[in-house]
Amino acid sequence: MARPILRLSPETASRIAAGEVIERPLSALKEVLENALDAGAHAVEVRVDKALDHGFLVADDGGGIAPGDLELALERHATSKLKSLDDLDVLATLGFRGEALPSIAAVSRMRITSRPQGEESATFVAVEGGEVIERGAAARAFGTTVEVRDLFFNTPARRKFLHSPGGELRAAIRMIESYALSLPLTAFRLVVDQRERFDWPAVATQRERAAQIWGQRHAEQLLEAHGERAGMKLSALLGLPEHARSTREGQVFLVNGRWVQSPALSQALRHAYGNLLPGGRFPSAVVWLDVPADRLDVNVHPTKREVRFADDDTVFSFVAGSAAQPLTRIYPPFTVVPGKQGGEDPLPAWADRVREQPIVDESQLGLALPAAPASGAPASAGATAEAAAPAPRTAAPEPELWQLHRTYILAPVRGGLVIVDQHAAHERILYEEARARLEGTQGTAQGLLFPVLVDLTRAQFELLLEVGPHLRQLGWDLSPLSAPTVVINGVPSGLRVENPGQLLQDVLDGIGEGVPTAQDSLVERLACSHACHAAWRAGDTLSREEMRALVDKLFATSRPHGDPHGRPTFVRLDLEELHRRFGRS
Repeated sequence: MARPILRLSPETASRIAAGEVIERPLSALKEVLENALDAGAHAVEVRVDKALDHGFLVADDGGGIAPGDLELALERHATSKLKSLDDLDVLATLGFRGEALPSIAAVSRMRITSRPQGEESATFVAVEGGEVIERGAAARAFGTTVEVRDLFFNTPARRKFLHSPGGELRAAIRMIESYALSLPLTAFRLVVDQRERFDWPAVATQRERAAQIWGQRHAEQLLEAHGERAGMKLSALLGLPEHARSTREGQVFLVNGRWVQSPALSQALRHAYGNLLPGGRFPSAVVWLDVPADRLDVNVHPTKREVRFADDDTVFSFVAGSAAQPLTRIYPPFTVVPGKQGGEDPLPAWADRVREQPIVDESQLGLALPAAPASGAPASAGATAEAAAPAPRTAAPEPELWQLHRTYILAPVRGGLVIVDQHAAHERILYEEARARLEGTQGTAQGLLFPVLVDLTRAQFELLLEVGPHLRQLGWDLSPLSAPTVVINGVPSGLRVENPGQLLQDVLDGIGEGVPTAQDSLVERLACSHACHAAWRAGDTLSREEMRALVDKLFATSRPHGDPHGRPTFVRLDLEELHRRFGRS
């Protein structure tokens, strides 16, 4: 039988709608912060109590909300940002739908206190689960304070899927950093559990704000880019190639002042760097892009993190071309595409490789290989006759190993050949070593000749404080200098580390990817990230001793068949398969 169509209750409908707009605690903080900035605030303070879902507060000195509009602001689709659909074409605010406050109120306990200019006192309204429970007068300076507590208290299913409190706070810091970069004339302050994390006063330029966030030394190294075309304007602070990271976390895109995610802009930025970066590395940059409002659609997703351009190709070429100009003075310190470029081919000639033929068991092949004459000495008839005679059997020498295209290790074994992926194999070895150290056997550090200063992002620095004891277990010798700068005095022993600062940033980026679960703890993610980024990579040249140690250690691990991500570490090619392919079966 067909089911009857029923109208949902207003309470059910509002909670469903709230789930679209408020995906996570970060979404709630973002909406409240954007409202404060839309109100023309010159100073914004964010306070977090324990965790974002437990409680946060945003206070501003903006225009405020009139007493008669305070409860109206809690009704769905009530907004001061636009009046008709045509206003979307000239939108100049971060918010516009009128859904944020009612969506947050529907799934939390919220209190709004506001005092607009001209009012003698402030008024407040308290809401629980979307219902007003209290209203009245209050004391406050001009501006608005929004306090949100017990987020998702009435939607327990949503609480099961929340990110970890530390991960959510790091994401919130990155969001605040992005809007601080968007509005350098606005002061920002963050307090977590009564402890001030940062206090950035208003500054005149974008580079000054970058110095507040990442430190003066790092900000001075950033390259400026500017461009203007067809009504579009761009300014950017571009990181040097050595500032590149293993993820796109170092990229901030601000389109018409709005913090957005845009794969198209990220690709354009990567295109600008060209062969300055190898594959798998992503540039760090802040890009401010102004586009005519009627050429931009911000009404794509309920969270307003995505935008759509009227002409993607024009925007792509504009961003890539503008960002590429200051990068023309930089030359790659390495050859991205291997091969002969005016010098010797890095691979040996074919004749040389023939002379380095692998040692095999002649009894399996049914062949007797004659001994090669000494270099430069012709083979005599006596030597030829002697070579034809059966030689006395000796103990088979240890198989030789070969590196193929600086990526795979070829290891002859009885009955065939093993091909080892040097990166995956080394990653499995380092992962098990890291787990052993994290579970109690602390690793030793190899001191650096000169300590290395690293300017982290604020989110990376917060993560570093959280995992600092575990990093020391792995063998890192670190000391925070002044947020967000850290000093590297030593790295885990036994590693070939050319750039300790980049390795540390890559490890932190790897920990922050995705959402930790009970089966995938922060310690587990640290071990995986450390192993992945510290392991030898395709393109690294290994000595015979290194190859032999790698193969020996791989087959001494508990699971030599795969790396921590499940990729195979080696494949076996049987001799019977080779015989069949050459028609010897």
